[in-house]
Parts: sequence; C-alpha cells; structure tokens
Amino acid sequence: MNHRKFIIALSAVLCCLTAYGQHVANALQTSSFISQLREVEQNNTTLKALRAEAEARKLDNRTGITLADPEVGYKRMWEGAEQTGNLSEFTVEQSFDLSTVLGYKSRTADTHNLLVDDEYRVVRMDILLEAHLACIDLVYYNALAIELDRRLLHARRVVEVEKRRLESGDTDILSYNNVSLSLAALEAEKARVATAQEVLVADLARLNGGLPLGAIGGEYAPATLTGDFDFWYAEAMACSPTLALARTGREVAKSELALSKSQHLPTLSAAYINERHTIGDRSQGVAVGMSIPLWANKNRVRSARAALQAAESHEVDAEQQLHSQLRIGFERVQGLQRTAILYRTALTEANNTALLQQAMDEGYISVLEYLQGIELYYDYLDRSLSADRDYHRALAELEAWKL
Repeated sequence: MNHRKFIIALSAVLCCLTAYGQHVANALQTSSFISQLREVEQNNTTLKALRAEAEARKLDNRTGITLADPEVGYKRMWEGAEQTGNLSEFTVEQSFDLSTVLGYKSRTADTHNLLVDDEYRVVRMDILLEAHLACIDLVYYNALAIELDRRLLHARRVVEVEKRRLESGDTDILSYNNVSLSLAALEAEKARVATAQEVLVADLARLNGGLPLGAIGGEYAPATLTGDFDFWYAEAMACSPTLALARTGREVAKSELALSKSQHLPTLSAAYINERHTIGDRSQGVAVGMSIPLWANKNRVRSARAALQAAESHEVDAEQQLHSQLRIGFERVQGLQRTAILYRTALTEANNTALLQQAMDEGYISVLEYLQGIELYYDYLDRSLSADRDYHRALAELEAWKL
C-alpha cells in the first residue's frame, strides 16, 4: 500500500518536472536588457563624472584659439623748459597669429573634442558591457533557482514517502539516508544560488548609481549571430568605439602636425599711434611689425611628425587586433550557439524521465535507481542552462560595440 502511494506521488511530481524541462529548454527567450542598460547609462556615477569632465575638456580645448587681446598704451613725457613742451602718446596695437587666422587652432581643437567623445564611448561601452554580463548571469541564477525550487519540492516528497516506508518496514535505513542526503545537497545548492543572486543584484545596483535596477527574470531574449562574417565585420569596424578612438587619435596627430607647421609662419602686428604736444602740435599714424619664429618652435614639427607616425601605427595595430579578436570571437560564439541548440534539442527529443517512470512503475528499477537516473537528467538540464549562459555572455562580449 505504501509502495503504491509512493509511486503515485512520485508520478505526479514527475509530470511537473517533465513540463518544466521543456520550459527550461527554451530558457532565456522572451526578455531583453535594453531598459536596464539605459538605466545604468543614465545613473552610473562614473559615466556622470566622465560626462561632466568631457564638457570641461571640450571647453578647455576651445580656449586660447582666438587672436591675442589688443594692447592699449598711453605714454606721458615731461620735457625741459628749453624744449617745445610736454608730450603725450596714445597707442592701440593688435597682433595677428596666422595659425589662428587660417583656422589651424580651431581645427585642432575640433579633433581634440572628437577624441574626448571617443574616449567617453570606450568607457561607456566597458561599463555597459559589465552591466550586460551581470544581467546575463542573474538570469542564469534566476532560472537555476526556479529549477532548484522544483527539485526541492520533488526531493521533500520523496523523503516523506521514504520515511513512511521506513516506518512500515517497506525499505531500509540506507535508502532513507540516501534520499535525505540528496535533499540536503539540494538545499545547500539553493543557498549558494541565493547568495550569487544577492551579489549580482548588489553589483547591478552599484553600476546603477546605487539605485535598484529594473526587475530581471529567468529568460533571455532571442539572440542569434549571422553566418556572414565579412558583412558583420564591416559593421563592427564602422561602429567600434575602440577603433574610432584609434582613428581619431590619428586625426588629432595630423591636426597637431599642421598646427606645428603653421607656427613657423610669422606673427604680424599693426598699431595706431597718436602723439600730442602741449603747444598744440599733433601727429598720428600707423605702425606694422613682424615676429619671425626662428628658434621658439625648434623640433616642434619633427615631434609632431613622429607623433603622427606613432598614431598611424597604433591605428593599424588596432585594426589588426580587432579583426583577430572578432574572428576568434565570432567562431567561438557560433560554436557555443551550436552547443546550446544541441542541449535544448536533446532535452526535448531524448528525455528519459517518462521511461524512468515506466520502468519504476513496472518494477524494473528500484527507487534509488530511479533517483540515479533522474540525477542524470538534472545534470543535463544544468549543462543546458550553463550552455545558454556561456553563449549569451560570449555574444554580449563580441557585440559590445552595439551597446
């Protein structure tokens, strides 16, 4: 009688378990992290500080690119009694730096401001990627927690039935101890997963400026990778903040070289002069001048040219490194995608839970043998969840330039 009750209870749990297996096989398919990442971008304290710093740097880059201030002078001279009288002189002078007049300083400031923007984009991408990976991990642990809750429900019922069977003499203490240890292991694993969830929630709050982040469930949004690497790579090269930073660095170096060359041009000056004598004589006129930079800019052009060569080399290196990283990452993601699909397919097509139930019902296997078989199913389910997480993490890292 007790044995029949055990089989009925176990069969009911198994029906729930089989249905959930299909649910987990499609895990992480219906939600995305767009809203969460937008929250992080808005509230992250590091990004807020960098935005303020970027504005200050841009204003600083635009400082000192105008003509020098005009100079106004007044001179009063007292002469001796034997002279014609006292003299006063009023002058207005303006210098003209040709590197400013021809726009070299303004263009250099513009390229420096573009560099500030690209530097911000790189840091922004890194922070959003960190948040994205944390969201993916949290989804994994949420799905695992749901699965463990179901396993715990199943395990507790098995322990209750085995306890009644032990009291009635239908089983031995060894079988009861085994199912009790299995329950204890599940409870310990549930505690570990709960701790991991708490850590991730706290980490996401840190990235969100100390504010709780929007709720994250136990499923991913559909995410696939196109099989055409060349087309995908062209888009990545055009949008990558890291490569954009290297390219802008080259443009900055070109602007600095042009500015250095322009500073070998002379600086012109023009002045208006008005002289008056106390006896009524008056004279006025203009004066022009030229400052020739013979020594002040020594080696400046050579230094700027060397900096440009270094920037060009850095850009080439950045392109080659990015190509290699993306190629390797692309193939890795495709492999992980195939692995995740294989696990999900096998969970659907090669599910032994029904066969285990039938074998136990017909007396071909014992309760312990059934538990050993279901542990294999649990293990495969866990591997499927891990494969999904690994795939989504690798894809997030590969396409971080899209953030």
